Amino acid sequence: MKTKNEYVQEIAGLILQCKKVIENEWEQLVFVFDTADGHVANSGFLYNRGKVRPVSAGIESSPLLLSDTIIELRQAVAVECGDKFKQFLIQMDKESGRFKIDFEFDDANRWTIVPSKMKEMREALRPKF
Repeated sequence: MKTKNEYVQEIAGLILQCKKVIENEWEQLVFVFDTADGHVANSGFLYNRGKVRPVSAGIESSPLLLSDTIIELRQAVAVECGDKFKQFLIQMDKESGRFKIDFEFDDANRWTIVPSKMKEMREALRPKF
């Protein structure tokens, strides 16, 4: 089994293969992955020169690869700390290549992006490196 850090590195690489990330200009990005047993949903934002674009992450040539890797990371984290996360957050900065992650174990809606909170969440989740 891979380590948590190996999964995170792999997920960062997979994010860079996502159609919306490839096809759009961005300086920074954020994705929130909501997890439940056997299911993963995601949403996020691309930030570019003061503009913010809502997006979702998906790899056209392998639609389940990113979700399957998130599920594997969830299991690896559960083995390491005894609990499964409900949400996984990843933020990236294109110029520096840096990225940050966070896990939410208790509140399944902590970073949830819904239309009524779109503006609020795009600023709350904006990467700060």
